This record gives sequence, structure tokens and C-alpha cells, in this order.
Amino acid sequence: MKLKTWMITASPLVFAAFLGGCNACTEQHDPRADRALFEVERESANAPTPKLNEDGSYPATSTLSESQDSSATVAAVNPAAQKYKQFCAACHGETGAADGAAAAAMNPKPRNLTLASWQESVDNEHIYKVIKEGGTSVGLSATMAPWGGVLSDDDVTQMVEYVRSLKKD
Repeated sequence: MKLKTWMITASPLVFAAFLGGCNACTEQHDPRADRALFEVERESANAPTPKLNEDGSYPATSTLSESQDSSATVAAVNPAAQKYKQFCAACHGETGAADGAAAAAMNPKPRNLTLASWQESVDNEHIYKVIKEGGTSVGLSATMAPWGGVLSDDDVTQMVEYVRSLKKD
């Protein structure tokens, strides 16, 4: 009987201590800072993008807003740069130097597309095949995904040209 009385008396205290601990957790993980970051990101994502000229061409880079950085400007003017940023930059990096966010966890590491020695050692057909059919199609790593199901043949050809433009001297 004493145990039952003790349990009835102690259970509200245990419950109150549990709720107090939850409040401390909520204070520790205050979402307001994340909300401010979200608002900044939302504003930049909803910023107006350049429209096509009346003839269907892309506007000159000088007509783009000054607030855009150079990589965003290049991507807005060059569709291949936009696709590279969308599909390739996570591994190969924004500049092609194999320093993308996902590269740190990859084994083997992605190809450094800026190396002149590599650029000179492969032809356009090789690069085309790797982009379209993936790394395994030419005996490379399976972590290089085949993009042929997502990109048209024209897109892949433009991507090859863009990869060539990443070469550093």
C-alpha cells in the first residue's frame, strides 16, 4: 500500500522534471536563427532572373544585376554552365577542381577537370561517353553517374565544351 501511495505522490514530480528537461532542449535548439537564414536564402532564390531578349538570345552579362556573383552570371548566360552546376558541381566543384561538397567523402576522388595534363590526354568523344554513359563505360569509377537519361545529346555536347573551358594553364 505504501508503494502505491509513493508512486501516486512521485509520478507528478517525475512528470514535471521530464517536462522541465524538454523546455531546456527547446531553448538549446532555438529555431529563430535558422528562420533568419531561411528568409535570406528565400529572398535570394526569389530574386528576378534575367529574361530572354526578344530574339530569344540571352541578355549580355552587363545587363544582369550587380548583386549576382560571377558564377551565377555565367550560369545564367550559359546553359551548359547551369547544367554543370546542377549535375556536376557537387562532386567536381564549381570550378572543376574536384573540390565539391561531396568530393570529401568519395573514394576514388572525382576527376580534377582543370588539369591541362588530363585535358590533353582525352578527346571529346571520351568526355562525351563518360558524361552520357557514366564512369564504368570507360573503365572508371561507378561513382561517376551516367547523365544520358537526364541530358539530351545536345546538352552532353555542350557539357563537353564547358568541361573543356575549365582547363587551367
